[in-house]
Amino acid sequence: MDNYFIVICGDLAGGKTTYGKMIAKELEIPFFSKDELKEILFDSMCNNDLSYEEKRMLGASSYSVFYNIAEQLMKANQAFILESNFVKEAIEVLNNLTNKYNYKCITIRFEGDLKTLHQRFLKREYSEERHQGLVSNGTFDDFEEYVKYSNKLKEFKIDKDEIIVDTTDFSKVNIEDIMSKINKRILGE
Repeated sequence: MDNYFIVICGDLAGGKTTYGKMIAKELEIPFFSKDELKEILFDSMCNNDLSYEEKRMLGASSYSVFYNIAEQLMKANQAFILESNFVKEAIEVLNNLTNKYNYKCITIRFEGDLKTLHQRFLKREYSEERHQGLVSNGTFDDFEEYVKYSNKLKEFKIDKDEIIVDTTDFSKVNIEDIMSKINKRILGE
């Protein structure tokens, strides 16, 4: 079996973190979420009044840490999962790491009906449980802005043969089917 890592990408509020953690548990490999790193950095600043632009800059810093973790795991020949709202600028970084360490990338894209996902996003965005470092300060309240950003996320393509998961209705997501597809790719089938 080749060395591999899994990239989890897709729409905002598409269930990437939730399902990514399930997949990591099934495969018994580490899971890293860019947003979780961003939360840690945000909390270390002790400032809840950052603007959206300042939060975006913090997100960019999170990616630097994120990619460093990936490289260290590759140096140790470890399988792992990276989860984020990847955009096309990430393609070069991930391809460079993949080539440098001779890794196979398996991509799982979580997407769905954008109107449904936007409503899910808004509910999450304004819940008291949402971490302040991740709140978008109203940037995606407008559906057209949400769609525009979703289209930008679709520009990220690192694996020609992505596993696509429709998360419009979480009750219809079949984790066993996802795991079967992942295992086939791990084995090179």
